[in-house]
Amino acid sequence: MSPDELAARLRATFAGELQEQMRAMNEAVLALETAPDRLEHVDALFRVAHTLKGASRAADVPAVERVCHALESLLAEARDGARTLGAGDFQLLFAAADALADAGERLSAGREVDDVRLGALLRTLKAGAGHEAPPPSPAPTPSPPASPRTARPRTVPSESATLAGAEGQVRIAASKLDALLASSGDLLVAAGRPALRATEAEELHGALARCATRWREDGRRLLLDLHRLGAGADEPSLLALGDDLQRLTREAGRLAAAARRDARTLAKNVDDVMGDARTLRLRPFSEACEALPRAVRDLATGAGKEVAFRVVGGDVEADRVVLDGLRDALLQLVRNAVDHGVEAPATRAAAGKPRSAVVVVGAELRGERLRVTVSDDGAGLDLPAIRGALLRRGLAVPDDADGVVRTFLEGRVTTRSEATTVSGRGVGLDVARTAVHHLGGHLSVTWSVGGGTVFHLDAPVSMTSTRVLMVGVASHLVAIPISYVERIVRVEPKELRLTEGRHVLPTDAGPVPVVSLARLLPPLAERPATGGRVALVLLASGARRLAVAVDELLEAREVAVRPVRGGASRSASLRGAALLESGRIALVLDPPAVVGAGLASNVGAGHMVEPRRAAPTRRRILVVDDSITTRTLERSILEAAGYDVLTAADGAEGWRAFQEQACDLVVADIEMPKMDGFALCKAIRASRHRAAVPVVLVTALESDEHRARGLEVGADAYIGKSSFDQQSLLDTIRQLLGEDPLDHPPNGGGAS
Repeated sequence: MSPDELAARLRATFAGELQEQMRAMNEAVLALETAPDRLEHVDALFRVAHTLKGASRAADVPAVERVCHALESLLAEARDGARTLGAGDFQLLFAAADALADAGERLSAGREVDDVRLGALLRTLKAGAGHEAPPPSPAPTPSPPASPRTARPRTVPSESATLAGAEGQVRIAASKLDALLASSGDLLVAAGRPALRATEAEELHGALARCATRWREDGRRLLLDLHRLGAGADEPSLLALGDDLQRLTREAGRLAAAARRDARTLAKNVDDVMGDARTLRLRPFSEACEALPRAVRDLATGAGKEVAFRVVGGDVEADRVVLDGLRDALLQLVRNAVDHGVEAPATRAAAGKPRSAVVVVGAELRGERLRVTVSDDGAGLDLPAIRGALLRRGLAVPDDADGVVRTFLEGRVTTRSEATTVSGRGVGLDVARTAVHHLGGHLSVTWSVGGGTVFHLDAPVSMTSTRVLMVGVASHLVAIPISYVERIVRVEPKELRLTEGRHVLPTDAGPVPVVSLARLLPPLAERPATGGRVALVLLASGARRLAVAVDELLEAREVAVRPVRGGASRSASLRGAALLESGRIALVLDPPAVVGAGLASNVGAGHMVEPRRAAPTRRRILVVDDSITTRTLERSILEAAGYDVLTAADGAEGWRAFQEQACDLVVADIEMPKMDGFALCKAIRASRHRAAVPVVLVTALESDEHRARGLEVGADAYIGKSSFDQQSLLDTIRQLLGEDPLDHPPNGGGAS
């Protein structure tokens, strides 16, 4: 290695060390600012300065060497009791950390350090320390480092990975680890092919064994026939053919058994390699939070706020790529927490809160998912301000709070009237949401007025292989990440109910909307209903739940996920694709996107549920409602659609009418005197001969609790009056009666 090559290598190594030491320096200054009398923090800073001074001399970076010497002088005064560090000193130390970090970034990019910035810092440090820094010693001729450092660095840079072993540490470029893991993903696919070949060899052995058995049976008859025909001369060759077939069968069996053993061994070795490769890329969550304490401190100081910052679950490990992808999201959410969420000390005191707010970033593993939270104990989300911001942007403002927040989370919306250097342009949430989405994750938020806000980030632990449930949808293979699968059920179509015009599955935790997965992944074609049981996969994304109907439930397995190219309309619900060992492609779902699309759509269970069919006839419907206005409205709608209509003014009268006169369907209110709609529905379901008559509840009680109770007592559909419209009621009735819409034109006869 030439001297120039060695010098370049030393500068690159020094750049990495400089970045490592700046993380340690920032932490030490933050700790010292909180507890100025703790001399161990001064000692930690002194060690950083001393280490970097020697390393910069070896790497021939004199500007850094001079700054580190001046830092030593300042810190020596504090360590020896000759100086009490104050607010100005802490600002100076933070400025030094920023300037040295900038020098490390420049060196990593192959550029020279900013001598002007470092020179200005040096003058300030010398003035503060009261000492002149001596000129640097001439740089020695580059030579290999004498020995590795004995102290393992507390953190490692994001551009490389450090492996610890019995003989010390080895620094490996992160790009090489990425390439290794990508190759191991390809190996996972390749390892499945020998298993297929082993299966084919076993099938071949079975076919040969069957041939040998038939030959033993048919060969004897053939030899007897040849003897009778006087062709016994061919007997030896026929006997040899039988022996060859037996030998070939035994050899095929041996090869099939060996292939199966080799496939199992290879699969185990690949699992080991994949596990080791993933382990190499695992880093503690605390590394994604390294910039946050300093960011909180600077923002709080600038805004005149008092904020304590904590990291919980810092030792939780995840893929380096995942942690790098979360850095920007965490920084933006923490900045928002300090700038938007946390109140000023006087405001907090007036509200009976501690003057100092608390911002906490936490992480935990749940299966194969990394769950991260960013919480504060501030004022919570300001919904009126958010609604106002949406209106100013010309966006639709949902009626419910959850809808408002979902729109807000889509980004580019700010509640600030003027932009500042910290916020006000609506970009922060957009950056966070985009970063999490690129990881195949999901961002949501919960809050309480005056009690604080919690942002929830859900992301995979690894970006390479994923455990999935394989399902069949039409002629396609679809892979659903198992960490989002709550359970799998098979139900009869009649077990599904209708609420607000869509199919739902009753569960102990409340009704779950059902959609056909094929309809959410166009242009997949749906299979026609067969009238049999429907396979449903219940997906859970945070508090949201959705059941997707699929054609087949196949197997659970691990796949290597690859990004999807093109097809924006499809990729919105897809995380990527997986190449299987058979050569087929499986589409890998993005479950949060699927749940969101399914809940927002009104596609229903589609052809998976076969509607009840009947010959078009004039049906009779019983309308039960204590409001004469509502009864008159519903009666006119139904009669105009061609139905005979009976009416009752309360539940008790409706129950008598139901018992005395035949009807095909009941439409009832819930809140009625004498007998409410729940009791009426329950009585109908308990009747001996007419328990199967469909019941539709049309009511102003629209909470999830009331919907769940309606389904529990046996209602077939539940329609809220706030979203009531004529077509929704007619569509629901026609579906329950198994009618074709053409049987009842919108202005059909029968009105009276």
